[in-house]
Amino acid sequence: VHCSQRSRGRCHFSVHEPVVSKPVKSAQGHTGSNAPERSCKGRGDPGLTQAPTPPRQVNGILGGSVVLSVDLSPGKNVNKIEWSFRAGPGVTLQLAEFSGGKFERPDPNDRFKQRLEKYNETSLRIRALELGDRGVYEARIRIVPATVEEQAFRLAVYEPVPAPEIESHSLSSPAAGCNVTLQCQVSGREEVNISWSRGNPPRNLGDSKRYQLSPDGRTLHLSLQPNLMDSTFTCTASNPVDQKNISLDLQSICQSGGAAPSPCHWKAIIGALFLGLEINAMVLVNLVHRKMP
Repeated sequence: VHCSQRSRGRCHFSVHEPVVSKPVKSAQGHTGSNAPERSCKGRGDPGLTQAPTPPRQVNGILGGSVVLSVDLSPGKNVNKIEWSFRAGPGVTLQLAEFSGGKFERPDPNDRFKQRLEKYNETSLRIRALELGDRGVYEARIRIVPATVEEQAFRLAVYEPVPAPEIESHSLSSPAAGCNVTLQCQVSGREEVNISWSRGNPPRNLGDSKRYQLSPDGRTLHLSLQPNLMDSTFTCTASNPVDQKNISLDLQSICQSGGAAPSPCHWKAIIGALFLGLEINAMVLVNLVHRKMP
């Protein structure tokens, strides 16, 4: 995630991971210069503290990195930024201070260790994200001469989406049309969103009566006419930071009236072929040795 001052509260996320598709949208959140001011009492800070805004949502992928950037109006002179982390109700961990061009860590041996770094004068970068990094990060910004702003970021860390698989079951003969049930299966511990599309390139299913989705979206019931044109259906599994898909062409299934071979089925066929070739090679070698004087 990279939040710049020019974006005014919009975070753009990029992941340096293989097979990671689209950028992630972050929530809008900060209205810095329009926030009402209140007296800063009880904290020992002179001057005024602006009322904190709701945390901005930032999404990251396990093992990736994010950049938390405070949103400041042009012309503001920052004296110091204090970063802290709160995983839940309880102790707040002081992470870092930006002051005078320096990056200081109150406790370099905390759970983040070497994973925190100064990205620029107003941005904190977290590398090698862990699931335990989920929580609220707060930036306390001291502005010359005597103003304090508080901005917060709610970080969510997601695991990469596992590759989905499609299982098909044909329920009628090709002469009467093709009634097929497709099930999209995804392994893993986290919940993922499942969506279906048709055609190549994929597009929305539309409101056709030929398609029926189960309440959880994982099972698609199809009632297709013979000689169907859109015979390719795609299952997409996604979370806020990653997505993967798999496509299946129903042409052969509807023509044969059977289910598509599963990956395990294909592996068994290939294994049997290799075994047959190996046996034939051994027989041929034995025959050659017998004919030799």
